[in-house]
Formats: sequence, structure tokens, C-alpha cells
Amino acid sequence: MRKNSVRSHRQAAKGESGGALLAALILVVLSGIMGATILFATSTDLQISGNFRRAVQSLYAAEAGLAETQRRLAGLPATDPWYIGDPSPIPQANWAAYVLTNAHWQPQEDPGYSTLLTNYVPSNGDITNTLIHSNSLQSLLSYWTKIQHKTEYDAEQAGHSVGVPHYVDGDGLLIAHTKANKGQLIRFGYPDVSSTQPGQFSVSSPSLYPPVEIIRSQGEVEGAMAILQVDAAHQPGPPIWAPVYVRNHLGLLGGAITIQGQDSCGMLPGDRPPVSLGPLATILGTATLTGNPGIPQRGPDALDLSGHLDRLKRSGQRISGDLTGITMGIPGTPTVQVADYSGGLLRVTNVTGYGVLLVDGSLEIFPPFHWEGLILVTGQVTVQAGFSPVTIRGAVFMDSLQLLNNTITISLDTCPIAAALPLLPIRILNWRQIL
Repeated sequence: MRKNSVRSHRQAAKGESGGALLAALILVVLSGIMGATILFATSTDLQISGNFRRAVQSLYAAEAGLAETQRRLAGLPATDPWYIGDPSPIPQANWAAYVLTNAHWQPQEDPGYSTLLTNYVPSNGDITNTLIHSNSLQSLLSYWTKIQHKTEYDAEQAGHSVGVPHYVDGDGLLIAHTKANKGQLIRFGYPDVSSTQPGQFSVSSPSLYPPVEIIRSQGEVEGAMAILQVDAAHQPGPPIWAPVYVRNHLGLLGGAITIQGQDSCGMLPGDRPPVSLGPLATILGTATLTGNPGIPQRGPDALDLSGHLDRLKRSGQRISGDLTGITMGIPGTPTVQVADYSGGLLRVTNVTGYGVLLVDGSLEIFPPFHWEGLILVTGQVTVQAGFSPVTIRGAVFMDSLQLLNNTITISLDTCPIAAALPLLPIRILNWRQIL
């Protein structure tokens, strides 16, 4: 009996040991499965996290390409060695240019590459260079951008139609266009004399306003890619309803004041009246006025002079004090000058200028004074009396105007205005992510 009892105890012990061993083995297997699952999940999370990081960084690289391109489109080839815009005085529909960070870039990387375009790769001092090289101002990011003028064909490819217009079709032709016949360039500005807001339009005659630019930017980071495309254009400034716009009060108190609304350059459709007045503006005195019609007219709206100045001043050179006996710019090479006084007063004496003069405050002019281009003043302009002439060729906008000098001539001339518009900042009209 005792032997049987011992044998049964040993068998029970063996059974218990076997069960524990089996449980331990099962636990080891389960731990291995759980560990593998956790490791796989962690690896997947890391992979997803890495993909997300690369996607975001490639998007940032593409945005950097857009930012560089926009900045380098605002300027003039004569004064900015890094300017990359169309070098032709008359914009060409087949113009295209690239900004590259990689000297080994190949044309097949651009699905839209076409030998029908100029395909410039501007270099410092050679805006029409076509040899591939790294011409970006960035060295730590990887991207390339392409710029080309927007045409009626491009607008149609983006969905423009008679029923769903993307721009004001002003050339009188409603036919569909092709790659071989792209139609007119799309401009950004004021399509007609009554326009109060800028927009995209086409016209068959010469235009004051530069073309819309299509900018495509591709950024790459560790194999990840992002492609962005925007329509961009220069700020057009305020609408030119007349050579003189006065928001509140016009005082014609000089002895020989002439204001002419006929555009001597012909870049605007039709002539303008000599003066455009704000809806509540008053006028005192007389002058020799010509235009179509030949008398002051109420404008379609009261212009937001401060808003227009804010949109234009980013491209300007700062004026730090009163100006005496200086010349700013030369014909064909204008400048943008900004006096940001927030209600203060800028005095100018014996000044000649070409381009854009922006004054956040008031302007006092002591003759002689000669300006060709655009003048915008948020406050009052006073032309003091004197024996030397005061001449403005272009357009002038202000809240109030007092003309006290004996010899003042203001005439509408869009040529010097058109020469200065490429200096103005670029604005984005629309933005989309392609990839």
C-alpha cells in the first residue's frame, strides 16, 4: 500500500510539473506573439510618422520655391541681377523660365516641358540663359519652379468657358484655343474705365497691366514629392479713372493750371476725364481741363487710398526725411519710393522722379517738381506758389489737393506707369496642390 501511495504522489507531481511546463511554454509563445505584434506596430507607426514628416517637408520645400519665385518676379532686369521675369518689352506668349536648386535637373522631370517655350534658366547677368544650372538663391532645399505667362488656352484648360468665365474676355473672339494658338495673354488689372476691383481679363490691344504668371513648384525630400501651382500677378494699384483723383476736396487756386485726360501713351481703352472726384468731394476754382468728357466726373466709388498704399509699399525704398534737389530713377528705370509717416508731412523741393511715390500722410511740393509715373498720397497734396513749373505725367491720387502754383501741368500718361508696375509686389490669385 505504501509503495502504491508513493507511486501515486510521484505521478501527481509529474502531472503538476508537466502542466506548469506547458503553461510556461504557452506563456512564452504568447509573449513572443505579443512582442512581435508590438514591434510590428511600432515599426508601422514609425514608418507612417516618417512618411508624414517627408510629405510635410516636401510641401514646405515647394512653398519655399513659390516664395523665391514670387520675390524674383518683382523687379527690373536693369537694376536687379536676380530678376527672372520676361525680358521682352512686349510680353511673349511662349516665354517660360525655371528656378533650379539642382544643377543636374533634367527637362523630363517637368511633364509640361515644351520646346515651343523659351525655357530660360536665368543666371546672374544673363536673363535669357538656357543652359541648365543651379540658379536658385537657396542651397539647403530641393525644389524647382517653372514660370510662364497665362494665356486664354491655359484658362480654358482650367475650366473657363462662356457659361463659366474665369476672366473677362475682351478680345472679341470666343473660339477655343490650342497649344499652337494659345490666344491672348491673361492680364490682371482693371478691364474697363468703370472697373472698381481688379480682375483677370484679355485684350487684343496693348495693355497697361502685366500678364498673370502661372508658377509651378515641385519640392522633394528623401523621395517624397509635393507639387503646388499658383496664378500670380503684380499688384495693379488703384484704378485710373482720370489723371487726378481727389477723394474729398480739390482747390484750383493757381494762375495757369492744365489737367489733360487724354492718354499720350494709349495703354488704356479710351480717354479719361481730367479729374475724378470722390462721391462727396467738393471743387473750388478753375483750370484748363481737357479729356473725355472735358469736365470733372464723380468716380464710381470712393477709393481706399490707405489700403492701396499698404498693398504697394512692400516693394518700395524708404524715404527718411524731406527731399531737396535730388533725382530718383531715370526714364525707363523707375523706382518705388515710400514715405511711411502715418499722417505726417513730406516736403519735396526741386525734385525729379520716375516711378511710384507713396506717401502715408501729406505731401507739400515746392517747385520745380517733375514726376513721371504714379503718385499716391493718403492725405493732402499742396503745390506751393513759385515761378518754376510743376509737371506730373502719369496719374496722381490723394485725399485733397491744393494747387497754388502759377504753372502746373498734370497729364495722363500710362507709359511711365507701365514701366513701374513690374516693381510692385506679387499677389497670389489662386493656389492649389497638385500632388
